[in-house]
Amino acid sequence: MTQWLLGPSFIDRVYVLTGGKCASLLQDAESSAKLANVFQQQTCRQLGGNWAGGHDVSGHCVMLIHASLFFWEELSWMFYNASALVQMKSRDRAQYFSIVAVGAIAAIWWFMLFMTGVYFHGHFEILSGSIFGVLGWAVLYLGVFPNIPAIGVPAKYVSYLSLENEKKAEEKKEAMARPSNPNL
Repeated sequence: MTQWLLGPSFIDRVYVLTGGKCASLLQDAESSAKLANVFQQQTCRQLGGNWAGGHDVSGHCVMLIHASLFFWEELSWMFYNASALVQMKSRDRAQYFSIVAVGAIAAIWWFMLFMTGVYFHGHFEILSGSIFGVLGWAVLYLGVFPNIPAIGVPAKYVSYLSLENEKKAEEKKEAMARPSNPNL
């Protein structure tokens, strides 16, 4: 969907950088020359070529691991407060069953990940797909989201937090303005 703006997908770029290319199924020079400058798997197949060589990162692993980690991160509050889940079961059954459904979907995804590993990809393809899936989650949940102060904070506390941050910034500025040697 974003390829019209950003060009070939990341997985296609890795494939080409590791020696992959679009090769002609026919052994004629004209087809080979036409396919030599194709850098997208979909375009290669549309033109009658075959995507050959290179390292194929498992896109299934990237997607399944990233999406399931996203679900687990959003439901991580259950690991710290299981009693809230038990209370929710009796208080708000629709919300409880939505959480159970999310858990069931995540379990199905892990089963699909296992089947992908058994039937469709080799060990290194699974490993690289897993690394990129975890990397995408880590960039968002360990890098981006913690640095955005309003995410996960109710609106009534946002103004309080901004006042606290301003106060800390002023204290830091005052501390830096003081001389480091008290005898001066």
